[in-house]
Amino acid sequence: MTNHPHHWTQSSPCIPGWIQQTPFTPVYTPQSQPITPNPGFPLTATLPICTPIELSQTSPSTIIVTVSIPAETVFTLPTKALEIKMTKKNLKLTQCHFFNFVPSVPDIPHDTPKLFLGGFVRKDIQYSEAVRQTPTTVEGTIKDFVINIPISCVIDLGRTLVIPTTLSSPQTEYEYLSSQPLPSGFAPEDKLMSGDLTEFNVVNQQFLNLLPNCELIFSQINEINDVLDRIPLQGGPLEEGVFRTLQEKMIILIQLRLTFETLVNPPITG
Repeated sequence: MTNHPHHWTQSSPCIPGWIQQTPFTPVYTPQSQPITPNPGFPLTATLPICTPIELSQTSPSTIIVTVSIPAETVFTLPTKALEIKMTKKNLKLTQCHFFNFVPSVPDIPHDTPKLFLGGFVRKDIQYSEAVRQTPTTVEGTIKDFVINIPISCVIDLGRTLVIPTTLSSPQTEYEYLSSQPLPSGFAPEDKLMSGDLTEFNVVNQQFLNLLPNCELIFSQINEINDVLDRIPLQGGPLEEGVFRTLQEKMIILIQLRLTFETLVNPPITG
């Protein structure tokens, strides 16, 4: 007897035309590509505390905050540069979050209100790239490079302004009186009166504190750039060189207007 291997045959399934015309889009799964956080914006960081240069009150509900934020970064251009021709810088704030203190309690340390700032400086760099040189000349092209330099700071608003405290949402429990007879050994007219242990009654109160409106009204960026890897331009004129890596130091002066929905007490003097 000859053994014949089993051969399975099945007709191709009918695929509707609308499916055949729809482009295939692969389903994204966490394993399809690694998730790499942006190194410029760490997921966890200890933020520096900035002391404001000036705090002034322009109206019963408006405060002007002026702060200076130092920043430093090292970045690399995509190609070797002969010379930086021009840079443009713009401050972009992405976070201005007011953090008020909790109501003070005797014998417990009392904090000061804070203002969390976050954002970046958009820097547009135009530079020349050497493409041909002789012992006396250099021919180049103009390249453009844009980089976002992140900044973050927590402004300590101190104790000179008395800002309305944050209202918390309490929870209160209450009970109803329950009466039940006592076992033998007590007078017949006596009853056990107490709160009912079989019930749980609670009242929740919710206070919605209003955050102040934050506006950027002035910014100034003062910077110094140092080249870290400059080398002589081979075959070029004397003292000409190329580089890619720069170290930048910035002093960013920011002025903000905070407008509260509730009145702010005037600054404490003296």
